[in-house]
Amino acid sequence: MHKKKSNKIKVGTILDADVYKRLKLRAAKESKSISDILHDAILRYEQSDEMDKRLRMRALENLFSVRFNIPTEDWKEIMDEDYYDQ
Repeated sequence: MHKKKSNKIKVGTILDADVYKRLKLRAAKESKSISDILHDAILRYEQSDEMDKRLRMRALENLFSVRFNIPTEDWKEIMDEDYYDQ
């Protein structure tokens, strides 16, 4: 029987003693290893940037999907105003 080669890499880090203690308690409470909890946290952190981008795009789509009833002349005045002259 062949043993499958692990695709894991061992890393080292330094944690605040209180953070480590809380992490260890949480791992025990969830019947997980500290490594599993750190792995999940890192994945969520890594994915959060993509989620933030999607949320910002959705907010922009919502903003621009609403028609603004601004008269053309007022719109031109707003667009021509130099922000830095304020």
